[in-house]
Amino acid sequence: MSIYNWNSESEIDNHQIIEMIKSLNIQNDNTSEGIIFRHLLATSTANEIDAPRIPIYVKSPLLDKHWQELKALTPEVYTAAKAYYIFAIAVNKFDGSAKRLTTTVPALRRLKLDALDTGSKQATAIASIWLSMELTLASPIQAIAEIEYSLPYLPTRTGKLTLENSLDSSTAHQWLRTAYEELSVPSKSFIHSMEVIERRTERDEFVTWAFFTAIDALLLQQKYDDALALSNRALNYVSNRNSDQESFLTLFQRLRVLLTGYGIDKKKETFTTIGKLEAIGVSKVELKSEELSYLYQVYKAAAEENNQKLPSAIEKYKKVMRDSLPSMAFKTNHLLRMEHELSRIYDLIGDYKSALEHYKAYRRLLVDKNTEQFKLSNSSFTDGIAKDIELARYRQQELSVLRSEKDGLSTDKEAMKTTIFALIITILTILTLWLWISKRQSDLLAERDSLTGALTRRAMLNSLKKALKGNKASCIALLDVDNFKKINDKYGHVVGDEVLTTFTQIIKNRIRKSDKLCRYGGEEFLIYFSDSDQKSAKRILDELNFALSRQKHWSNTEEKFSVSFSSGLLDVNGETNLDTIIKMCDELLYRAKREGRARVASFPI
Repeated sequence: MSIYNWNSESEIDNHQIIEMIKSLNIQNDNTSEGIIFRHLLATSTANEIDAPRIPIYVKSPLLDKHWQELKALTPEVYTAAKAYYIFAIAVNKFDGSAKRLTTTVPALRRLKLDALDTGSKQATAIASIWLSMELTLASPIQAIAEIEYSLPYLPTRTGKLTLENSLDSSTAHQWLRTAYEELSVPSKSFIHSMEVIERRTERDEFVTWAFFTAIDALLLQQKYDDALALSNRALNYVSNRNSDQESFLTLFQRLRVLLTGYGIDKKKETFTTIGKLEAIGVSKVELKSEELSYLYQVYKAAAEENNQKLPSAIEKYKKVMRDSLPSMAFKTNHLLRMEHELSRIYDLIGDYKSALEHYKAYRRLLVDKNTEQFKLSNSSFTDGIAKDIELARYRQQELSVLRSEKDGLSTDKEAMKTTIFALIITILTILTLWLWISKRQSDLLAERDSLTGALTRRAMLNSLKKALKGNKASCIALLDVDNFKKINDKYGHVVGDEVLTTFTQIIKNRIRKSDKLCRYGGEEFLIYFSDSDQKSAKRILDELNFALSRQKHWSNTEEKFSVSFSSGLLDVNGETNLDTIIKMCDELLYRAKREGRARVASFPI
């Protein structure tokens, strides 16, 4: 409790913690448990410069015998205490940088094996969840595996925060929610957020955040009606919490749903929500969540269409995010959140150029983060084949030593042969699997157009053959950039390539994950709108044309010009013959060209 509440805005202040330390006589407790927790308290604030440290002093060294006595007494407390100690020592030594992983990951893996030897499933789960926390920075896929592994036996959240339950099942679901969100799997993110909600206790303040993230996942999937319904449920939950902070958070998320999903269609509800937020007052929550209060001012100005306040509100939000960056433990996540919000805000107000710039910044940060993570992973933590080969070599040497021993040993040669054969089979299986993964990665790269990153024609047609068999409502559109040959002739092929890549990016930013995009040939593109009717698909195509027309500045030329496209849109309506579909789309496309370009031609429904 002292570790997690010291120097923080919580129900227990520093003075109360000092009084508790005195009343428990921790400073003079010379049992193994007392010595260990004295070291933990001292280590937790050892690097504090601008804030007070916990007034505890180490009088004797921390020895292995102290740890062993605690392990025999309580394996769960031992595992949690040692995991925190490994983490805190490394953070202090490496000043919070990711270099600590070279120390923490091997140490926590040893601790996990140690916990397994105790026979305690909960102790093993505690070691595994601490290991996953560090692997999140080094090997995201392994981190997810460790969290899923530990989840069934992690302690549940209670009103009392201890070392054993500091990383509990609710935390695990939260981390899985974040991990799947970063991997662009909002459906899985939603599932784990809902797990936190369904397992809630009355005193669990994390439930409000779980509602927040679940609604966010629905927004990413454009399930606005579901998001609004869940928002109603969240408001009902916080109405019994008597917390201005949680009420503000939930109402603010509702405001985002209304603005992002419905715009002017629910203007009355939007301003009713703003009125409730104003009644709570930003000042009541500002100290606990400065980022949230500034972000609210941006959305409020956007809702009111206040073009005077909006730029200033956006700049203030950017400033508070940048100013708070040095104090953040996970700086990249902080910047990712900022860029994603700015992209969403600019898209909301119709500034698609700025929205695209911030979305590009968000993607660059995400690529850099994942590149760094997987670089660490490949070099230090996931070289499984080399480890298995080294293990096989070690076992072979061990078997050779056993053969040479004559006194007091009996060697079963057949068993030895079986062991060696099993090891060889294991190694060959791993090598085969590695080669299959490499081939699979090469196949995936071959499915993408090298210039735009869209699917190739062959990959798209193969995918459509499967999709159309589902007999769901869907639409297909064939797009062609207007006057593209003139652009190439006038500005050069480099500018032409930039037009195609920009056009592709604009489409990717607007369509859903379930939709498909391919470069059909030259300046022609094909879009498959899954589970959509013609009216919805046409609206998206019109929005894409509008967004493209606003793009007038190009990196490879000082000339300013805008681009448009024509398209032929077809409601598939159960048709599965691709040749027929493409031919009809092509005819509609040329009809759009004849009628003046920059338009969508379709058969009337």
